[in-house]
Amino acid sequence: MLWVAKRKMGGPWRPTQERQTKFSGSHLPQRPTRRKQTDRLMLCVVDSVKGILVCPASSPAGSAREQEESMMRSLKIGHWVALVSMAALVASCGSTRESAWDTSAGAVQLDDAARAQVAELMSAAEAAWANRGDPAQAKAAIDAWTKAAEIDPQNVTALNELTHAIYFYSDCHLRFDEDNPEAYKNMHEEGTRAAERALSAMSPAFAEKMSSGERIEDAISVLNASAVPALYWRSSNLGRWATLESFATLLSYKDEIREIMEFCLANNPDYFYSGPNRYFGIFYAKAPGFAGGDMKKAASFFNIAIDEYPNYYGTRILMAEEWAVKEDNRPLFEELVNYVLEGDPNVIPEIVPESQCEQRKAAKLMAEIDDIF
Repeated sequence: MLWVAKRKMGGPWRPTQERQTKFSGSHLPQRPTRRKQTDRLMLCVVDSVKGILVCPASSPAGSAREQEESMMRSLKIGHWVALVSMAALVASCGSTRESAWDTSAGAVQLDDAARAQVAELMSAAEAAWANRGDPAQAKAAIDAWTKAAEIDPQNVTALNELTHAIYFYSDCHLRFDEDNPEAYKNMHEEGTRAAERALSAMSPAFAEKMSSGERIEDAISVLNASAVPALYWRSSNLGRWATLESFATLLSYKDEIREIMEFCLANNPDYFYSGPNRYFGIFYAKAPGFAGGDMKKAASFFNIAIDEYPNYYGTRILMAEEWAVKEDNRPLFEELVNYVLEGDPNVIPEIVPESQCEQRKAAKLMAEIDDIF
């Protein structure tokens, strides 16, 4: 079975060459089997963590998407309008955060001593980052890049590295500390602010637009492809923070993040192992149908990312978590997760710690598979 991406998000509509998915035939992503007309759904509610519909035990068995589609078919137009209105209301109740646009420091003149100190900190950060599989070393890299950016607020390289490092540290170390979820969430917020400082430093015109209250979706018109790293890690950190904060918060930021990722997709679709394509796989799988969710589009974007970088394990883990679970497709879940578990973490030398991190996630998912399904 083939999934086809009909357009390049953020660019013009155009036909796209069909891609054959890498998965075996019996496990291919496919639409849920239609249920009998007599099957009915009882009252369902939105899961504030996963963003899916959850129904009582008396509801017919099936995937979350099956349940959602069945409910949508049973709703009359008036109920549909009410549901959309409710979604908008929920989004308006989400948490907000203080951005770093209007607090970014202006240019400073560095003397020789300051420049030498920044250079020393940058070298120390890079050395620690090389050993980021050790949480202490990952944190040391963050601390060094943070200090370098404090001395030189216009150091875009330090700030770009910082927002990336914070995401890694949160995703691959803090997420496994179940006793301290607030640290995990708050670190992603710090990563978001670091990216905002990077964007402000690289473009005074952009910083001015943001400080004046312009929407970031409009302000990015003055940026170019060089801004993709900061935009990508800002969206990644912001999306994770919003998810951990509440479902309402995630809804309130979803359109902003989507438009920024469309910019990334249009300007550098291959960034960080097809990161923008991977993001849209998550977006279309995670969003409820009434908020733009589309499982066919999700599968298409995930498949594009896997086709381009088959050994970037993070895409397979995310497809297992967001797509296979929602579609109740245990065989595909097992295939994706086992590929990671059985893979060589050294296959991409530049990201061995990231691959080991994904294998750790994979082991946890397989240990919990009977609870998941």
